[in-house]
Amino acid sequence: MRSANYEICIRNTRSNGFSSPSEPAEGMDVVAATPAPSDGDGRPINARQTLGLRLRALRESRRLTLEEAASHIEASASKLSRMELGRVGIKELDLHDLLTLYGISDAGERLAFIERNQRLSEPRWWSTYGSGFSEWYCSYLVLESAAQHIRTYEVRFIPGLLQTRSYAEAVIRPATTDEDQVGRLVDVRLHRQRLVLERGVPRLWAIVEYSALTEGFTDPRIMQEQIRFLLDITESSDVTIQIIMPGAGGLTFRGNSFSILQHESSEVVYMEHLDRAQFLDDRNESEIYRRTMGELVILADEPRRSRRTLEEILRRES
Repeated sequence: MRSANYEICIRNTRSNGFSSPSEPAEGMDVVAATPAPSDGDGRPINARQTLGLRLRALRESRRLTLEEAASHIEASASKLSRMELGRVGIKELDLHDLLTLYGISDAGERLAFIERNQRLSEPRWWSTYGSGFSEWYCSYLVLESAAQHIRTYEVRFIPGLLQTRSYAEAVIRPATTDEDQVGRLVDVRLHRQRLVLERGVPRLWAIVEYSALTEGFTDPRIMQEQIRFLLDITESSDVTIQIIMPGAGGLTFRGNSFSILQHESSEVVYMEHLDRAQFLDDRNESEIYRRTMGELVILADEPRRSRRTLEEILRRES
């Protein structure tokens, strides 16, 4: 029986001069600032895979074959296989019937499946900013919009959801010479930010290395504006920021940015590398990231002290 564990890695095509496939969840790296172009229509295939693989795990836990489960929804085994692989969408009635077949009776758990599936069918708001976004990036946008809580650890940059326009432009511009592309990517990033700050969902908890607040720009006005924005949102919104100070101690995992997107009944760990992105849904595989995030919370200054640090940086840089 195949494991439900998965690591979805989408290789970058490196076309059109883009060096990395991402508009990161939380702004993870300069080379990770630009989604790889895609000839597709921005379908959230990887988000479909996260749902499909969970359904496959449920089916296998009941020791049902593809044929047996497919017959329950009057479909072919090949169609159900495509659903589990994220290649086609799932009708809501079919999902209800599959959940019943797989013994999922808890109303909250069923609702979590239904809501995630509905998210996959919603209009793609990012399409208003043009085409060419990679499938895995669109998948991240779906998972982000469905999350109840996002925890992120950022090494080198301000989390993407908390960046000002000028900061985002400065981070993205080195990755592409196409100014129109820079504008589109910044607009998408700020749209994501508005969705989070205006709705208050998902809740955002960001842990940032001190160096991300003090290094990287020749124009000091960029960081001054950014720090003011962080002070404003931590005072008026449901955003928590903790700063890891120099000399605070070390963890084996430090140096690798990652985010944990918590949904009603599941969590997805999201990471980026130079040539691929990863979505980890299996609790055994993602345990190290949850444990590390807990250690980072303890290692970082508590939120009030972190806010004072932001004020000190702003005074020094002004």
